[in-house]
Amino acid sequence: MKKRILVILFVLSFALVTGSAFADELTGVITETKCGAAHKAGSEKDISCIKSCVKSGAGKLALLAGDKLYTITNPDKATGHEGHTVNVTGKTDEAGKTITIETLEMAAK
Repeated sequence: MKKRILVILFVLSFALVTGSAFADELTGVITETKCGAAHKAGSEKDISCIKSCVKSGAGKLALLAGDKLYTITNPDKATGHEGHTVNVTGKTDEAGKTITIETLEMAAK
């Protein structure tokens, strides 16, 4: 009986580890953490403000996906897409509200 329980626990723990290894797919706007949703229109003014805030250190590049704002842990992947709506594949940390981008492409309009 104990052996059976141990096998079941092992299988469940393996399933949890492999389940968390899958990347999330999100669609959202590249913005920054200071103003967040205020830049979701992607106008030239928005793009300028995003770049200015990031350059000055006032904000960090972020992905606004729905009503969730994720700080991008590897901003080099998103640089050049400020204000754009993009499809992102990556690992999210819901507790830390961060995303590590694996792939990024422009979303269809």
